[in-house]
Amino acid sequence: IIEVLDVPCHVTDAQLVAAMAEHADGSNTGTTGKGSGGGGVLTVFSTTVGDFHPSAASTGSSSVGTYKDLKRRGDGGGSGEDFLDRTCFVVMESEAARKNLLDNLRKANVDAHRHRHRDSGRASSPYLDLDVDCTDPYGRYEIDADGRGGGPANADEFGPDDQDNPGKLPIRRTTVVVSTASLLSDQPVSVLSAAVSSSQRIGKDGVHAVTIARALDVAAAVPRGTRLDDLLELLFPAGTGALDSAATNPSQQREAEDILDVTIAYLRRVHLFSFYNGCTSADGLGNVLAGKHPAGTIYLRLSGADEILRKASEEAEGPPEDMQDMEGTPADETAEGDAAESSQAAKDLLVKRLDESVSRALEEVTSSVIAASSDDCPVDEKTNAVAKEIEAAEEAVTPTWIDNHSLIDSDGKARCSFHFCRKLFKDRKFLEKHLVKKHSEHLRAEQAKCHDAHMMKYWDAEEERPVPPLLIDCGTRFGLVPSAVHGSDRPMADDPEPQLWAKEEERREKKEEEQRKQRERRAAAAGDDGMNGGMGAGMKRPRDFVDPDEMVDEKVELSFDAVDVPVPKPKKKKKKKRSLL
Repeated sequence: IIEVLDVPCHVTDAQLVAAMAEHADGSNTGTTGKGSGGGGVLTVFSTTVGDFHPSAASTGSSSVGTYKDLKRRGDGGGSGEDFLDRTCFVVMESEAARKNLLDNLRKANVDAHRHRHRDSGRASSPYLDLDVDCTDPYGRYEIDADGRGGGPANADEFGPDDQDNPGKLPIRRTTVVVSTASLLSDQPVSVLSAAVSSSQRIGKDGVHAVTIARALDVAAAVPRGTRLDDLLELLFPAGTGALDSAATNPSQQREAEDILDVTIAYLRRVHLFSFYNGCTSADGLGNVLAGKHPAGTIYLRLSGADEILRKASEEAEGPPEDMQDMEGTPADETAEGDAAESSQAAKDLLVKRLDESVSRALEEVTSSVIAASSDDCPVDEKTNAVAKEIEAAEEAVTPTWIDNHSLIDSDGKARCSFHFCRKLFKDRKFLEKHLVKKHSEHLRAEQAKCHDAHMMKYWDAEEERPVPPLLIDCGTRFGLVPSAVHGSDRPMADDPEPQLWAKEEERREKKEEEQRKQRERRAAAAGDDGMNGGMGAGMKRPRDFVDPDEMVDEKVELSFDAVDVPVPKPKKKKKKKRSLL
């Protein structure tokens, strides 16, 4: 897997695959579709847009710095973080294909930046630049000016390869950042609490996990023979009866733990479902790989959880009766009782949260199974009606688009009407195949127009819109502060200045409280010094006390009354000799 950072929203997965295929040996750059295998690329998984997330690329070389540090210094190929950018994870067909692509891309980066002295260390950098052609999301390079294959009026004056040809779309390119770090070292691991790791919960959690997995298999239409039941039957021929008797039969506890672990791993890998953290599914594998969903976290049970809970319950019961008459026992007993109660409350809270999330997940998967069992309503009635309407519109567009781009001659031959093609065929049947196969990008663009009205309708109904925040002027104290846009009927942005002033006032009060406590501590320390015989407040220093750090100004008086200063003898004047010249 190769991680690609800072992919703009106007760059499609197919364009990213095509750009990476250019740096792979023996690649087929003509196939740019998702999953086409161009350049050894199998598929691409992307994260959802809308917020910036900590990337796994921060595990790179410490001498180079994290990707945020590179962007802050102006390196890394970006000018700043954009919350509409996404992170893509490109799955290669083999480790050799991944290494070959990164080596070729590293050489291309070195050649492109050879004249820059500041990029002399780019060969060892964990981040590489990749140029992506994003001229058109559908792959179009020629303009269909009139919707019937015609070009601009003056397109005939230019050659087919001329970049200034008005019949061609202007080439648009962008730069993304490819991380060379491996994602295997970033697998997060967490240890469960003692209350959740106890043997009393193994059977109960196992039954719930198996129920959720079976429901998700039905809702996702997982083929029979590859479902959880088939896997459990292969690994545990005796069945899942150990889950029911794990709490009462210690000999079945080990097998129950194995069944629970296999089920949770199945939920995490097949359905991207996190059992111990909210019982929710991720929107996509990209969010899991980027760490935006806990489905990628491996949870380990705490060793000796039953013994820890037993000791905690004994401490909660209080000290023995023979210790209650000793001096100081009531205060110690109160402290231990409060600690035991807080520990018990924390344990009950964790168990309560897990039980609530499990019950909520069971209700959701039950409704999903009911919806999946109905052929007429796979999601809900409203979504199903809109989907059927869009599908009907797309089917109606296809024959109309073919008619508009077909020219039938008097002899029955058919010609492609695109100004950059003009191929002649025997009859209309062969022309239809040609249009659908060779000019499919223009057909997809025409079919995409059927989605515009529905997209605008749902866009107007959105409360939280993925648009850049507005900069609100909050005065000289705070300057320009970004504020998110929300609202469907009347989009608006809240004024952040009152909240900023409230936080500023809270910070000021907190600072004054800390200063007051500091003065009290100093006064208390000064009082303690006075009681211990030290130099406390209000005490006078003894007369023989000498402070070596005290600066003393010393005055020096000079007297010249008894000083005999000898008077120097006057020098004799010498006569100058006159020159005879």
